Amino acid sequence: MESINLKIYENRLLTADLINDVLTGKKTVQQALSLFPKDNNDINIKCAFDALMHREADEDLREKVSGYKETQDEFLADIAQILKENQRLPKNIIEQYLKYHNENLISNDKRTIKDIFKKIKRMINF
Repeated sequence: MESINLKIYENRLLTADLINDVLTGKKTVQQALSLFPKDNNDINIKCAFDALMHREADEDLREKVSGYKETQDEFLADIAQILKENQRLPKNIIEQYLKYHNENLISNDKRTIKDIFKKIKRMINF
């Protein structure tokens, strides 16, 4: 059990670091998403993945809507901090993401990041 908890913590630290790397410009969203842990069991990582995916998908909103970029980046920074502290995301955040993203985009299959982005764009534009 201890090794499982350690792996969860390591995955959360990696996820937090990847989000912070995007926020500081060290990595692109696509680079970070390709390095995300393939942990299908931690809903917190799934939500972080989806939130980071939205940063890329919301490119037009980030440019056009005043304050959107700052709010979205603060939200991602908060997620990273929560994961870094090995805490769970608040229930309301998880419920919102499950409401709109019930499919698991983090998987071990052969889909590429481009395939995942296409799927997200279809989901947003349906």
